[in-house]
Amino acid sequence: MQNAGRMTERARLGLSNTMSAGKAARLARLTLYSGPNCSLCDVAKAELAKVRQTYQFELDVVNIQDPGQEHWKRKYVYWIPALHIDGKEVAKGRWDRQTVIQALDSWGKNI
Repeated sequence: MQNAGRMTERARLGLSNTMSAGKAARLARLTLYSGPNCSLCDVAKAELAKVRQTYQFELDVVNIQDPGQEHWKRKYVYWIPALHIDGKEVAKGRWDRQTVIQALDSWGKNI
């Protein structure tokens, strides 16, 4: 029998709006490092939209070409799209929705 006070994986990942043990689920914060005229970035955004049909998360999109983003431009100029979850790099270059799902599942186990 599962402990009733234990938050389920689905709740931790924000798949349910229910509360467990009186605490709201914490959403993962994803940051997509992108750039203009980047076809892989367009694919990544579409993959994230598909993942969002099942998983809830916060998403920030950073254009590495924007003023003030020099650090990210140096780091990812040849590796966009890059994806972070709560500040940790989980993917760069070519990746798909399964990569995102695996990263979210891993994140959910570690919160």
